[in-house]
Amino acid sequence: MAVLTQVQIDALKTTLIARWNAGLAMSPDDWKKIGKLVTSNGKSNTYEWLSQFPAFREWVGSRLHKLFKETAYTVVNRKFESTVDVQRTDIEDDNIGQYGTLAESAGQSATDLKNDLVFQALTGGFASVCYDGQFFFDTDHPVYPNEDGSGVAATVSNMQAGVGAPWVLLCTKRAAAPIYLQERMPAQFDSITSVQNGNVFDLDVYSFGGRWRGEAAYGFWQCAFGSKAALDAANFNAAYVAMMKFTGDGGRKLGIVPDTLVTGPDNMAAAEALLKAMKSANGADNTNYNKVQLIVTPWM
Repeated sequence: MAVLTQVQIDALKTTLIARWNAGLAMSPDDWKKIGKLVTSNGKSNTYEWLSQFPAFREWVGSRLHKLFKETAYTVVNRKFESTVDVQRTDIEDDNIGQYGTLAESAGQSATDLKNDLVFQALTGGFASVCYDGQFFFDTDHPVYPNEDGSGVAATVSNMQAGVGAPWVLLCTKRAAAPIYLQERMPAQFDSITSVQNGNVFDLDVYSFGGRWRGEAAYGFWQCAFGSKAALDAANFNAAYVAMMKFTGDGGRKLGIVPDTLVTGPDNMAAAEALLKAMKSANGADNTNYNKVQLIVTPWM
């Protein structure tokens, strides 16, 4: 074969980018079913505004300016990568078919990463702090007696204790989201193909790789209820009712109605029996049949 040319390298790059983009579209964006995208313009985002869960009130006198809480919830962006090294000898020998599959897999893993971050954040919510300084799933979230956020706070629980696999009930149909995907830089595909580069010169490889910056961030705990108790009708109904009773500061109803149940594989059978069977085990009508959307995900 003749000496390797830049035209051949560029053609390989074009092919790998196309396969990368195909991989990006291959995996389902399941995280979008439970979370929302928020843009990040720096090293981190600070979410002071989460303390101001909005609610209309009768306008008497001046406007009510709600107090910002002192706790600063800051989420620092992380950096992620996936790299494919192409041996120069494989290009010379026209043995490059496998690299298209690798590039496609790398693109697919960029979408998988977002699913992993968001759903693992739910799993980690029992031991990770949200905007009010409490764990996202906790027994003592502060809710204040006055609409401006002043006074001595009462405590509200959005969790059930237990030792089983976690499951989470969510309200995803409101502007306020239970969880966000904070994105600093969208997934992009870069390459090193110059023979002047050290890797190419010393290692005889051309490098192609994906890159993404961001992180999962907790939103409004009021839109989520986490449990490690058994996934049965009694516990599900207790969580459902608790969420509907959530109020904001000043005792105002928030209009929370759960619409999605998220579980991992360990709770799949229990979740399907709870929501997908028209009849219960004793033959009675199942009042929870299709009550909420069910998401069973390997990322949980």
